[in-house]
Amino acid sequence: MNIEHVTMYASNFEATKQFYENTLRFPFISITHDRFTFKAGQTTVTFVKAPLAVQPFYHFAFDMPANQFEEAKAWTKEKITLAREQGNDEVYFEGIDAKSIYFEDPAGNIVEFICRFTDAKASEQPFTAASLQKMSEMSIVVPNKLDALHLLEGIAVFERDYQEVFADDLSFMGERKDATYLLFVNEGRTWFFSNKKSTTFPVDITLNNGRVVKINEKLQLTVGRG
Repeated sequence: MNIEHVTMYASNFEATKQFYENTLRFPFISITHDRFTFKAGQTTVTFVKAPLAVQPFYHFAFDMPANQFEEAKAWTKEKITLAREQGNDEVYFEGIDAKSIYFEDPAGNIVEFICRFTDAKASEQPFTAASLQKMSEMSIVVPNKLDALHLLEGIAVFERDYQEVFADDLSFMGERKDATYLLFVNEGRTWFFSNKKSTTFPVDITLNNGRVVKINEKLQLTVGRG
């Protein structure tokens, strides 16, 4: 499983567009008055202008090249302020041999740049946003993930190590060999490197097998084909 395209809503729309276009300089594909789309390696990302009364936010992660963590961290710190957790501005995940940094964009999204030392490819080019290889994690927040679990399992998206899914945990849904995950989580969990609680907002995720995983406008999880 890989993530081909994600559509999210963004408040503070103009500042968010400027952030991705001019501050981080992601490769943009299109811009209109109410949406913009850019590339993150294998994944395209669209932000749609949110209604004024709504302030949606999401957590997602982009993969760095396997050999460029320090370079990518320095590049990012030149442009923005990194988030901290217990005084640290990076974290190592022993179970997946990876390091991450985190920051918030103007829409309030919790963005992660992750370096998967074992799973990602290396690069000999200087690091820029165009070096990011794919979106490897995208959050799916639901009121009760155990009630909704059958929808993901119905399209053969299972927990990373085929373990039992528990209500209170953050579940990595997807095969370890692909190193791409839908982060399945109940509402109310505090996001890592943030004080924000996971909250359900509309999102549209297209996978590389043509399946679409969606939180619709009624905040219901659905799965189908694109």
